[in-house]
Amino acid sequence: MKVTRRALARMVAGTAVLSGSAMAQAPPASDAELNAARAGFRDAARELGAVKLPRATEPATRFEV
Repeated sequence: MKVTRRALARMVAGTAVLSGSAMAQAPPASDAELNAARAGFRDAARELGAVKLPRATEPATRFEV
């Protein structure tokens, strides 16, 4: 079976649209859950910020001359 890239993209886009509308994210049940989720993100960000990497291993987000 020969499938072109455009046909494959249509198939993938069609299934993504159907599955995306069926799996809509529900709002948090309470403010406590929302605050707990925010606290988890803050804790994870703080832990990631504490890790120092050598300059050679960081991705090139700024190109310095």
